[in-house]
Amino acid sequence: MVEESLSERLAGHYASLRINNIPEAVVRAAKLHILDTLGCLLAGSRLDPGKRAYDLAAAARGNDATLVGSGARASYLDAAQAMAVAAHCGEMDDIHGGAGTCIGALTVPALLALAQKNGGSGTGFLEAVIAGYETTARVGLAVDAPALFARGWWPSTVCGGFGVAVAAAKFLQWPPDRTANALGIASLYTGGMITGGAEGATARHLIFGSAARNGLLALNAAEAGFTGPRKAFEDPRGFCLTLSALPKWEYLKNLDGYFLPEVAFKPYPCARQLHAGVEALLTLLREHSVNASSIKEITLRVPTANAGMVNRPAPPQNRAAALGSGQYVMAATAIGGKMDLSCFEDAMLSDVHVRDLLRRVAVQGESELDRYFPQSWPGRVRVGLKNGSSYTHETVVPKGESANPMSEREIEDKFLSLAAPILGERAQSAIDVVTSLDRRESLRDLFAALGG
Repeated sequence: MVEESLSERLAGHYASLRINNIPEAVVRAAKLHILDTLGCLLAGSRLDPGKRAYDLAAAARGNDATLVGSGARASYLDAAQAMAVAAHCGEMDDIHGGAGTCIGALTVPALLALAQKNGGSGTGFLEAVIAGYETTARVGLAVDAPALFARGWWPSTVCGGFGVAVAAAKFLQWPPDRTANALGIASLYTGGMITGGAEGATARHLIFGSAARNGLLALNAAEAGFTGPRKAFEDPRGFCLTLSALPKWEYLKNLDGYFLPEVAFKPYPCARQLHAGVEALLTLLREHSVNASSIKEITLRVPTANAGMVNRPAPPQNRAAALGSGQYVMAATAIGGKMDLSCFEDAMLSDVHVRDLLRRVAVQGESELDRYFPQSWPGRVRVGLKNGSSYTHETVVPKGESANPMSEREIEDKFLSLAAPILGERAQSAIDVVTSLDRRESLRDLFAALGG
């Protein structure tokens, strides 16, 4: 008897997933992550990378799906890519820290595109989302994906296609053998580099979207008769051993439990590596009534693995570069007393006070913080004042993690703040539809609420 491969094990497990057997807390978390991703998608469709991705998709003149937040139509493959770009480009989408992967912005847009082409139920959508989240998290954990950042690889684009492939196969009710083949094909599409962040290369967002597209393309290839490697994960030249000297095989072998409730929400629209620093700085500003004009210098310390990514002393020339700049994010937070989308508008990017302060922000790696990483992405901030006094605050678990959660009301308020400017009164209808997805035989009301 041929031994079951890891792809076959994953495929069999998630093909058998049923909403009635999933813990209520997991289903509730899935609904909140769907809602959060939809808000990020809608807001991102109005940002420059999102608009460019939509234009690129519409130019191909497909007609399978409406681009959410727009009246434009595209093929479902191009729509999945464009909507994933929109969902991620605002840096507000969810992330599993231990797996180093942004999951919702890949999985949800891909399923939205697929559902417009094929129809489907709310229950089927929920089951597919959960299967996609679980697969991506397990793959990222198995290869210690956060370590890939230092080698130039982007964990989300490296791991995300697997989750999209499983989610799509689940939504289409594929049997395990076909799903396993799609996983093998998806393994051949993996890739995506993190380079270009400091200079603000917006095509990085397009590469993120391509991971969603590739996950769906793997199913198309399987449908057309292509075959993928059966042992995509465990082969000596397969996914896991190519990316990790010591893969954590247990995440792909023992499929008990759920990782979706661990996936973090983002309250701030900037790189997750900076959220703890933003939170710590806001705490200092509030507790000590610090005025930005009284600040002489700011020091942000983060885990050493993150320091190289967010230490960008040169003033950013565009929004994309500013999102991951520790110097800019700290300065903009101090000047504005907040961290939201307005902090990355042109007026703030060129503000003389922000540019002056960011030159006095130091970003450093701190080995003492490494013990928390990658399960948590902590930050320690010291604010030195012109009068010689100083204050320090450390945030180990930033807001949005399961150990420091956003409430359901906070997540809904975030959605409304992002979606209402586009949907108007339909934004509340979207919340109602997502909340009752497991009771809906059709997704028609969801697309109606989203304007498609």
